[in-house]
Amino acid sequence: MVRGDLAVFPFLPVMQMLLSSGRRGRLSVAHARGGEVWVEPGELVHARSGGLTGEGALQVLSTLDGGQFTFAPDVPAAERTLSLRREAALRRLIEESDAWGPLLHVFPDWSRPLRFTARWTEAQPVTRSQYMALSLVPEGLPLRTMLDRCGLPPRSALETIHPFVTAGLVEVA
Repeated sequence: MVRGDLAVFPFLPVMQMLLSSGRRGRLSVAHARGGEVWVEPGELVHARSGGLTGEGALQVLSTLDGGQFTFAPDVPAAERTLSLRREAALRRLIEESDAWGPLLHVFPDWSRPLRFTARWTEAQPVTRSQYMALSLVPEGLPLRTMLDRCGLPPRSALETIHPFVTAGLVEVA
């Protein structure tokens, strides 16, 4: 078993090492946006984060900038939600990490809920995807739970909500 701190050993280099090592196992990360990733020799085969699996979970895990990790060798994945060979997996993690930067600046704490401001009106026009993301705001759910439940990929959901935050119609509580 290998343990470490992602503040010292960042997520991307840890994943690069695991995918290059030819090892099989599970990487678990304790963090508000944490989860688990399963690797087979040179391949990323499954990811889970909160209520998300596969691509959605991988999106969330690519945001990790801290947390404690543990790699348990020879732990097989219970299911296969991804099939990303080493280069494709690393490219996807880099792309996702870059794309999340501006969103994490606006939404750094996923334990806090969103709420409509006094500027919001029921007459506010929204698209279907905006409705899917915004319909959970009145429930007062933590942002993490909203992202798990809204039915959109996590980054897409935050990209959808972001303009409403910058317009002062929605705020982080």
